[in-house]
Amino acid sequence: MEQLEQLKDVWKKQGESEIKFSGEDIYNMLHKKSSSIVKWILIISILEFVLPNLIYLVTDHDASRRIYENYGLTNITMIYTAIHVVFICVFIYIFYKNYKNISAESSVKGLLFDILKTRKTVKYYIYYNLTIAAIIGVHIFYIVFSSEAFLENIPKDINLITIWLIALSLLAIAIFVFWIFYRILYGILLKKLNKNYDNLLKNEC
Repeated sequence: MEQLEQLKDVWKKQGESEIKFSGEDIYNMLHKKSSSIVKWILIISILEFVLPNLIYLVTDHDASRRIYENYGLTNITMIYTAIHVVFICVFIYIFYKNYKNISAESSVKGLLFDILKTRKTVKYYIYYNLTIAAIIGVHIFYIVFSSEAFLENIPKDINLITIWLIALSLLAIAIFVFWIFYRILYGILLKKLNKNYDNLLKNEC
């Protein structure tokens, strides 16, 4: 009987890990992972801002200028570009601040707060990009479809309403594709960040 009890004790203990982690060890690992994730969010947002501008540098500026002038888009594109640059720079700055805060954080509660803040910032960033794309798209369609240069070249057998429906459908598809892109790209990072948040919450409790 005594040997049987000893065997039972061994069986119960064999599922236990020999490596033990303290609460501080777990926090340090999650802290490092969270900091790395937020750094990648910052890098991706910067790339999103830089890459389109690099493409713009190799475009035919004279041809673009003629199109803008022909359809009355010069002023409105400048206004929207300025607004967009300001907003994106603000978001990049906030991402940078989030990264610095998380990297320097020394408490579980503080890290939890910074993770929540980063999650909200990413969501607002995605909502902004999709919303501004829709607004700019519809506004530019309106200006182009109302311009003399466009109206003079519309075939008589094509209805302007049909053109609007096609244009809006293409815009909706483009925005949906961008939404999928954001869901995949930022969704992977946010999922990892959420997992860290849940683990930190358990560790705090």
